[in-house]
Amino acid sequence: MLNNLVEKNTQMQSDERLEPYVIQVPTVSTNVLGKEVKQIFADNPEIEGIVVIENDIPQGLIMRTAFFQKLGSLYGNSLFMERSIKMLMDKEMMTASIDDSAASVGVSAMNRSQSRLYDYIIVQKNKSYAGVISIRQFLIGLSKRNEAQIEVLKHQQNKLIEAHRQEVDLRNNLISKSQTVKNLLDHAGQGFLLFGRDLIIKQELSVECTKIFNKSIAGENYIKLICNYFKEDMSLVFAAAFEGYYSNNSEVTDNVYLLLLPQEIIIEGKNIHFEYKRIENSGEKSVMVILNDITEQKEMQKAMQEEQNTKHLVIKALTYQTQIRQMIGEFNELFKNGYKSFFQNGADFEASLNELYRAVHTFKGDFAQYGFVHSSERLHLFEDKLHTIACNCSRYCQDDVDKLMDSFNANDILSQDIGIIKDVLGSGFFENSDNIVIPKQIFDETEKIVRGGQEIYNKKEILNLLQGLKRRNIKAFLHQYQDYVQYLSERMMKNMPIYAVEGDDIYIDPDIYGDLFRSMVHIYRNIMDHGIETEEERLAAGKPEQGVVVCQIKNTDENSFAVSISDDGRGIDTSKLMKKAEQSGIYTNEQLKNMSEQQILSLIFLDHFSTKEKADSLSGRGMGMSAVKSACEKLGGTIEVASKLGSGTTFTFKLPNLHKFA
Repeated sequence: MLNNLVEKNTQMQSDERLEPYVIQVPTVSTNVLGKEVKQIFADNPEIEGIVVIENDIPQGLIMRTAFFQKLGSLYGNSLFMERSIKMLMDKEMMTASIDDSAASVGVSAMNRSQSRLYDYIIVQKNKSYAGVISIRQFLIGLSKRNEAQIEVLKHQQNKLIEAHRQEVDLRNNLISKSQTVKNLLDHAGQGFLLFGRDLIIKQELSVECTKIFNKSIAGENYIKLICNYFKEDMSLVFAAAFEGYYSNNSEVTDNVYLLLLPQEIIIEGKNIHFEYKRIENSGEKSVMVILNDITEQKEMQKAMQEEQNTKHLVIKALTYQTQIRQMIGEFNELFKNGYKSFFQNGADFEASLNELYRAVHTFKGDFAQYGFVHSSERLHLFEDKLHTIACNCSRYCQDDVDKLMDSFNANDILSQDIGIIKDVLGSGFFENSDNIVIPKQIFDETEKIVRGGQEIYNKKEILNLLQGLKRRNIKAFLHQYQDYVQYLSERMMKNMPIYAVEGDDIYIDPDIYGDLFRSMVHIYRNIMDHGIETEEERLAAGKPEQGVVVCQIKNTDENSFAVSISDDGRGIDTSKLMKKAEQSGIYTNEQLKNMSEQQILSLIFLDHFSTKEKADSLSGRGMGMSAVKSACEKLGGTIEVASKLGSGTTFTFKLPNLHKFA
């Protein structure tokens, strides 16, 4: 009788089909965006993946872990949220027919690479999508079936003593299978651990956990273990989340509590990604934690970004050697003693402080424009401290500014980027670079004037000719921002806009107008950060997917000229400006209602005024446009802004021509 039972059991194992293990998960079409998939995962925290189908035929697979790892990469969120899920889905997913045997599919699944070991198996019926098999649930199902078989054999043992040997053999076989499952977990390249309401880590954990923590962690309190790796005390956060989790009876709410926990922690110098899973067995809840070492991925992303930054820096250094050398000299002078000129002759402390702030903010923009990424980031840290003083100037004095300036060294701020340039181009790259490039047309015109002269030139006339040789076409100043716009486009994950410089050829002295044209870096940053939309936003607004930035130069009369910079982006939302001005206490609601649109738009030129919630290394301090206005007014010029919501913005500079021939 026992022989018949064993034979029947063996036949059942080989003949068992997949249908009992098939489950249903959400499906999406290939044109669904990444943000919609993210929302599906958020709404369905229990699912491990989503199937992409088209005309009822499976096209790809999106596993939760892989999806959020890609979103967590550098620029991942900006890159994938508004794009088709085709970019993220796995097209090489494993598929099986619903008529296949569970045993053969299980063997094939276990032979997959470690990175795909726990991916869904997509099941088809007559080539149409029928559902998926979760490998974890598949293994659990097999385990439960095996447990039931053991119980059957135990029952038969009491009746059939002569079948004892066969029952023992079958039990050993099942134990071997359980060990195989454990080996799979140990070799999955992931850490798996489990704990219950007492927060004590159970003995059943994978070998990878020991590797990650560099010690055995079984029996330890999970909160005490994890909180050792945070700079701040996070114990209350973890305790509150787990208390809510174990006190709650809703599966959805449980997963919300688990999502509140930090997802990435540095452990023993390694970047570890944490994923928390709700586990319930016989009415008793526990938490499974899946740990992935993503250190190599992070380092690779960082190395690729550093390589790209180095190339950008070297190209800029070769192209703008003289301008960069001048920038470095002026920056060193500012930190040495030059900043004190802002505070001389009993000048108002707050106004002087804002002058210094604007200068520093412009240098930060210049550094970013010329590829000095590390210098820009270090100067951002200095700017944080200066921002504290500027926003609380009544509590500080000149001595505090002096101490702050002394605590930062200009050479230290610049050292890494200058070192890169010297390593690639040689230590003497910056020597003897004060050259003036004279366009042949200007040289020929000057030569013609000299040769055509009938009398000996006086000193003033000679000086006029020499000054004319120094002048540069305004278009050259504006053309150099094209590379910076390209850099900003890549950083913000936007299409590079069409960039055009048009209009009259007007030549100016860089020594006189240099500060103004350098300060225009803030306008270009605002255009790319606030103005030009993403490709998806532009298409949704009925615009071409590529934006447009146009610089127009016009010689208004013999004593003045105008420069305008326009974009076809979002435009300025005056309601946001008014709201920010009222919240900041600059104007009352009644005062704002009585202002003209031009007056409202001019709010962007106020010190420390920004609609951005949080400042970053690119923008948000509220000093950039103030710096532009200040540089313009120092030349005796004016700046105006015109904007239409949804259509774009134009900045117009009206400037005196300060170096016409006498």
